[in-house]
Amino acid sequence: MPLPPPPPGKRPPGPPPRMGRATLVVGMANMVGRLSGLVREMVFAAFFGAGLVADAYNAAYRVPNLLRELLAEGSLSNVYVPLFAESTEKDGLKHAWALANAVLGVLLLILGLATALFYFAAEPFVLLVAAGFTEIEGKAELTAQLTRMLSPFLVGLSVASLFSGMLNVRGKFFLPALAPSFLNVFVIAACLLGEQWTALTGLPPIAAVAVGATLSGFATAAVQYPALRKEGFRFRPRLTADPALRRMAKFMGAAMVGIVVVQFNLLVETQLASRFGDGPVSWLIYGFRLVQLPQTVVSGSVAVASLAVLSLQLARNDREAARGTLTRALELNSLLVIPAAVGLYLLADPLISLFFERGAFTAADTAATAGILRMYALATVGICTYRVLLPVFFALKDPYLPMKLSLGVMASKVPVALALCYPLGFGVEGLPLSHAVTVSLEVVVMVVVLSRRVGGYADGFWSQQIRIVVAAAVMGGAVVALRPWADGFGVLLVAGAGGGLYGVLVLGLRVRETRTILRKLLRRGPPPPPGGIPPGAPLEPPPRP
Repeated sequence: MPLPPPPPGKRPPGPPPRMGRATLVVGMANMVGRLSGLVREMVFAAFFGAGLVADAYNAAYRVPNLLRELLAEGSLSNVYVPLFAESTEKDGLKHAWALANAVLGVLLLILGLATALFYFAAEPFVLLVAAGFTEIEGKAELTAQLTRMLSPFLVGLSVASLFSGMLNVRGKFFLPALAPSFLNVFVIAACLLGEQWTALTGLPPIAAVAVGATLSGFATAAVQYPALRKEGFRFRPRLTADPALRRMAKFMGAAMVGIVVVQFNLLVETQLASRFGDGPVSWLIYGFRLVQLPQTVVSGSVAVASLAVLSLQLARNDREAARGTLTRALELNSLLVIPAAVGLYLLADPLISLFFERGAFTAADTAATAGILRMYALATVGICTYRVLLPVFFALKDPYLPMKLSLGVMASKVPVALALCYPLGFGVEGLPLSHAVTVSLEVVVMVVVLSRRVGGYADGFWSQQIRIVVAAAVMGGAVVALRPWADGFGVLLVAGAGGGLYGVLVLGLRVRETRTILRKLLRRGPPPPPGGIPPGAPLEPPPRP
């Protein structure tokens, strides 16, 4: 049964977010971000290629990422958003803002210490990330220099992530999803102004890129603050005791394990890649860039929207509504991610050639990166589904199962990667393939367990999955037939033809989320009732018969 309504004055004004509309809004903003991110990588590849300098920057960028997933897009959001939603729903908005400032106080203290650690211990961190760089003259030293320049990047980005979570719960999705695009704008500008930077400072052009990336983190936070201020928030971080902080710390402990495992996997891949000479570290980055399109635009959007909605539904004890939200999230994710994975695998070579082969990025780099992309394509469904499922466990206040699964992945990562790279002969391509093996097994367990936790998925869930797979397989056959016409910009036409055929097939097979998307695109739903949606009411209007 849903919870009774809170006392007068406790419920904040305005309706809770609607998952379908929120997903589309976040998806559109994420699409802008991912496309600008792709342009960023194209410009970076043209200026720096995939050699010593590019490897050094990409490895240095991995150093703040050791904590970025913990204190930015990953665990902080997954843990904080449900607590903020619960505080907003039960205790009122004033207490929720006080909780936010208490979290900010602790966060900024941790971030200050982390920044100092990265700055003063840059060399040991380079050895941790890419010890193979020491075998090439000047490569480790350049990586350490760039690490120091990137060390404050984590501060701005983590505060921005906290701002984004609060705006999401308040029903604001577009700006938080669009704000991370500042990284792309700043890096592109730094690449274009690299020569002027060198003339002014005497530092190499790649240093301008590191400084631009760092400044973008603070810009991402600054651009969101006016919207939060309009909602009533005032930036006044303080170190104070709050009961919710103890709960948050408890969940963060479990979340840290999961993120440490993710970063451990990346470290394994970067360490092994650094021992294959110049290029492999950058090939991994460029190949994964295309995988990030479905991961962020689709799964990231679904995860952000479903986390906000699920958190409010579970705060009201409305399990039936939460079950429906989870089912819809997984179906929408499969509908869009499975065909994307098929397309990335079949069109890897022409896609890499079109986007990256210019300037310092050679045909040999294209061939190597395309092989990496094919292996990442096999991991795409698992990576994207994990992105959707992980926040659900936090909304259910159970981060412990993902923690245990992550420990199992951590134990298996090194032997699986080494076996694929060396005895089985996959070389560098064995690194993303090991990711595909481990994340796919992890996701299978999560899907089964969540089914039990929520009492099963909605009727027809598995039938919908089969229809999506059939449509994607037929689309793949058509793409193979059209492959001779996929050179140059023709790859976009082939991809568009495959996507159009897939759209027709899923409509013909009556995949239900297809109709939901069309309804959202072609018409707006009825306005919410005055004063918002009452407790226990569904967060989505019922579909028309």
